[in-house]
Amino acid sequence: MKKVFIMKKFFLTYPFFFIIWAILPILLGAIVYATFFHGIPTNLPIGIIDEDNSATSKELGFIIQSSPSINIKKRYDSLLQAKADIASGDIYGVVVVPSKFQEHTRRGVGSEVVLYYNAEFVLIGKALNAAFLQVIAFFNANIQVGTNLAKDSNLILAKARALPIIPEIEALFNPSNDYSQFLLTVIMPCIWQILVALGMLNLLSNDPKNLAQLIKRLVLNFGLAMIWGYIMLYLFEILGFPQQGSFSIIMLALAVFALGICGIVICLQSVLRDSTRSISVIAAYIAPSLAFAGITYPQNSMESFALFWSEILPISHFMNLYLAQANYALPLSYSLNIIAGMLPFLLFLLLGVCIYERRFQSITMNKIDCSNKSA
Repeated sequence: MKKVFIMKKFFLTYPFFFIIWAILPILLGAIVYATFFHGIPTNLPIGIIDEDNSATSKELGFIIQSSPSINIKKRYDSLLQAKADIASGDIYGVVVVPSKFQEHTRRGVGSEVVLYYNAEFVLIGKALNAAFLQVIAFFNANIQVGTNLAKDSNLILAKARALPIIPEIEALFNPSNDYSQFLLTVIMPCIWQILVALGMLNLLSNDPKNLAQLIKRLVLNFGLAMIWGYIMLYLFEILGFPQQGSFSIIMLALAVFALGICGIVICLQSVLRDSTRSISVIAAYIAPSLAFAGITYPQNSMESFALFWSEILPISHFMNLYLAQANYALPLSYSLNIIAGMLPFLLFLLLGVCIYERRFQSITMNKIDCSNKSA
């Protein structure tokens, strides 16, 4: 009964802490998973302008529509009409088949088929670009095979002449180019670290009265962070993401990561002593993590400041280790070296605890002085 009363009092004191660790992980995880559920963008709406309106141009349109990534949603008479729909987001691009397309194709004269697409959506743009190039390559091969068959009835020889070099491209570590694997493995840790920071700051919104209280709050937030961190990594395995290396090493890195984030929050709150200002600084610090983690944009292509910001983010080091273990199963020495690079973040924890302890001692001394004066 006493424990129930204590828990009730705790939840009444820190209601947002309950929301952070009981509701937000499930809610945000479900939203992110639902967003990238398909893994590969499919049926991306585009338009087409057929200025030739011939059997050959219609065949090209049929091949474009057959691509799993593309869906011809509308047909237009002019680029002006298509431009308005691209700007509104109704379609992501438009293919223009020029006039005399069939005539030029049969005569072997070059004919440009143009794809205009909205490059603001980088991933969608890449998917459309890749799918369009595949369609054109397939269409050109068909035309060339047909031309060769007119000269020689040997189908195998006609194909060999049309495609003298057959490229074979093998994708490693993410062979299906699955965007869910690419994005979820970095978005989920980014969300997780935000929850760790919010949970720790919420517990510090009421100043701890002594060092024991501070440590208890740290242990509570750290423990819940590790539970959800384990669930996150386990879900990655269930989704079929690679796990070639040591799960224990990844969990060790996750523990150092969590302590580092908690330490940064404790240090900031010990200095600022204002949750509003602390959350502002924390947000400015960790909010750009997705961009600087080294997954969505390679670190070796970053400018000096961006590379510096990436280095001072714990998640950058954690993602390096996660990829080293999950995808490549690199040696233990390499992984431990990355973890060693994360240890300086624990200095914030030590500094924050020291500042709080100094404050506790000062409060105790003031109470003793007041008692002596009253006596």
